[in-house]
Amino acid sequence: MADGPKAQLEERAERLRALLEDAPDDAMAWFGLGRALLELDRSKEAIVPFRRATALDPDYTAAHRDLGRALLECGQALAARDALEAAATLADRTGDLQTGNEARVFLRRAERALGVPAAKPTTTAAPKARRALAESASEGRTEAHQLYKQGFELFANDHIEPAIEIFRQALEIDPELAIAWNGLSLAYRQKGDLEAAIEAGKRLIELEPDDPLSHTNLSILYQRCGMIPEAEDERAVAMQLQMRAQRRPGS
Repeated sequence: MADGPKAQLEERAERLRALLEDAPDDAMAWFGLGRALLELDRSKEAIVPFRRATALDPDYTAAHRDLGRALLECGQALAARDALEAAATLADRTGDLQTGNEARVFLRRAERALGVPAAKPTTTAAPKARRALAESASEGRTEAHQLYKQGFELFANDHIEPAIEIFRQALEIDPELAIAWNGLSLAYRQKGDLEAAIEAGKRLIELEPDDPLSHTNLSILYQRCGMIPEAEDERAVAMQLQMRAQRRPGS
């Protein structure tokens, strides 16, 4: 890797580490740190950030995929298979076809490393209704997801204003894309526009009222604004949701 790109990746990793000191519950930032380390060919170091991202957000499909990739590159094929199977399952549920396809490519590599025979091709098509559901889940959302990814790359590289613009473009296409509201809130927070960050954070909670991370994000914003009672209320909600999740069977 050339010195220029490598130095940029090192700088990105340092910026994300600094961000995580202030917001250790930020799954997206942990994912970004893992990606930077993965691109630096430091797969072993990338495993921890990816694990943190998946622990904070169990439905973070891309984090499961890249965790599997990092584990595979470190020779941990069995653990990689588990992570990649989780990524593929999540992708099927959410309609994230691109991430699902990528996860299955790495999953086949993990299975080969484990000596698992390749599955025989099947001619049985998925039920029409099921196939249509997956297609409708991605239709009209693919462009929004791609824009979100562009926005995240800009955010991770400290290009805050362009990131905000891209997140807004994604939300114009899909106003219910929760990850874009999360990205927008974080970008405004980084910019120092706490009022706008709070508004985006509130919209995120409207879409994901049972997500403890959404309430944690809003709590941090309220605290920075000196709105201590509001911050404590949101933190209490986040803790209740986390405790409820831990009590669920299989948690």
